[in-house]
Amino acid sequence: MQLKGTFLALVLSLFAAVGHAKTLDDAELRRFLDPIQYTSVDISPSGKYISFIRRDDEKNTLIIMDLATMKPTASVKYGEKGKTSKLNVCCIQWVTDELLAYGTTRKMGTLEGEGRQGNHYLLKADGSRNDRVWTPLGNYENNSARRGKLYKGFAEIESVLEDDEDQILLFVWSWDSNRPNLVTMKLSNGDMSAFRRLPENTVRVWGASGLKTTKDGSNVDLLVSTSTREDRFMDKYSFFVSDDGGDWTPLAFDLAGFSDTWTPHEINDRFIFGEALKDDSPNSSTHVVRYDREKKIWEDMLDIGFATLYEIVTNDDGELSRVNFVDSDSRTLIFDNSDPTNKILDYLMKSYEGFQVDVRGSSTDTNKTILSIGSSGVPREYFLYDAEKKSVSFLIGATEALVDYQLSEAEYFSYVNSEGVEIPGWFQPAEKGVKSPLVVYIHGGPHGPFNEYGFSFIYHIFNQLGYSVYAPNFRGSGGFGLNFQEAGYKRWGTGMIDDMQEGAQALAEAGLIDSSMICAFGGSYGGYGTAQSLVRHPDFYDCGIVIAGVFDLEEQIKRSDTGGLYSGRAYMANVIGTDPAELQSQSPIKNLDKVKAPMLIMHGTKDKRTPFKGAEQMVEALKGTDIDYEYKFYDKEGHGNRKMENRIDEWQRVSTFLQR
Repeated sequence: MQLKGTFLALVLSLFAAVGHAKTLDDAELRRFLDPIQYTSVDISPSGKYISFIRRDDEKNTLIIMDLATMKPTASVKYGEKGKTSKLNVCCIQWVTDELLAYGTTRKMGTLEGEGRQGNHYLLKADGSRNDRVWTPLGNYENNSARRGKLYKGFAEIESVLEDDEDQILLFVWSWDSNRPNLVTMKLSNGDMSAFRRLPENTVRVWGASGLKTTKDGSNVDLLVSTSTREDRFMDKYSFFVSDDGGDWTPLAFDLAGFSDTWTPHEINDRFIFGEALKDDSPNSSTHVVRYDREKKIWEDMLDIGFATLYEIVTNDDGELSRVNFVDSDSRTLIFDNSDPTNKILDYLMKSYEGFQVDVRGSSTDTNKTILSIGSSGVPREYFLYDAEKKSVSFLIGATEALVDYQLSEAEYFSYVNSEGVEIPGWFQPAEKGVKSPLVVYIHGGPHGPFNEYGFSFIYHIFNQLGYSVYAPNFRGSGGFGLNFQEAGYKRWGTGMIDDMQEGAQALAEAGLIDSSMICAFGGSYGGYGTAQSLVRHPDFYDCGIVIAGVFDLEEQIKRSDTGGLYSGRAYMANVIGTDPAELQSQSPIKNLDKVKAPMLIMHGTKDKRTPFKGAEQMVEALKGTDIDYEYKFYDKEGHGNRKMENRIDEWQRVSTFLQR
């Protein structure tokens, strides 16, 4: 395998003009639809090996390489013929100097992602071992003899227990119990031992990840969040702390001048760190807060504004080391200037201003660190920092497929909507300084997901087709705190739709686009948002492209797989609503008399999230109107096309539709 750096070439290409290619052939589309060829780059605890996943034609290969020789020593690949044809390798994590844990996913619709199977495997660095050590059916205390207590369910690795050579710590959530457990598992034979019983309805635990050994028993400091299934959908949690293995005591967030909403990030010997919202407004600023465990008081540490907080890192003394967040740019604030990793981060951030620079992994002694550099126009590349040599060297490029393309950069664009709420988002021009027609990209979800800063193949395909892209984070989007998310509840077809349109209008008024052609585009909720945009703003949009969309809110609540559970039905009632008149007024199929623009509808026949029946009903209803429409149903596809030939066909139809 011969790899070469593409970072400099891509950076230089940013200064070249982006041509208005009106079409992309099948080979070009394939490059954009599956462009990130190397992901999950990490380093072993000893610093001897690097590991990564190589993606080629939708199939993942896990590769371990000797860092000194850069030659492969072991690899695993699924997705071929037989029982593993629908599986992919995922979720890699070093558990010892020589053992790498990984999981598998089952290929699903692209709008759903790839579903975790709940299996854990161990791969030895030299390839001499590759076996499954955990399934959701569980392991016994004496696993080889299948005797003793059976621990079953879905498991996550909480700690690699670096001082316990043959054990790791698992968080096990069982589907037949509301009380998860922390348990140890022997890597050699899968034997299980109870470590700590957690409170009922525990969702997540903090503190266990820093544990290095279980030899001293379960006398450790832990923080947990608990929530019923119904409240979990609504992001409502309670928090409990156990000091030194003692009783669980409630932890309330009561910092003066703040709302009561907060999210933990970590617990150490001295402090609990988290993020909190300053007030109850949708645009509330996010603050880094900490709880002094000795004084039992909350403290306000840092105001990052109306932004998305990604990471809080502390040093060995428990104090802030660095904070990573995105507002109008990707930022890392450094507080511990003595940390060697922070020093190299600071150097690279100054050298590559405007790019995202992140730490991806370090050896236990921190002498070797994997760093990544990328942006919305430059796919990530990975570098090795050697503290002893004080050098940075190129390791591997995230993609080789796009080096010949001139790729645009996204620009932060926010405006204040007609209700006084700031709406953040990203604008990626087809060509900088040139007014081009616009695609309004509406993300799915809609609650939880959001349009993040970074490389998006969708944006770049539209750029290559000659269209600029506006990606708004309308009210209801995740990433900006619960207040902003809740501001979209029960406004799926009203206020949220208006945020998209008003943002596009603001771009037009700023002279950044050719407003003679504005098209809405999206999948899942984004498909619904597209169809509803043509209903609510018929004189503004010139077309709409709907992928796996929703057309009737009442039918969606009844038929979606989300509604198959009581908690799912309760969630949809809270975020969509229950009033029949409101649901009908916000359902595109009930308001086709308002639509003027042409519409392209594409849907998989096996879609259960936004059921295929809804798309059939929409097309049937369109036949009785004068609306200009096209449609394509993809056989055996689910919530978003998975097969590459169908994804290519989908985008060829998009390209042709935009050229009409």
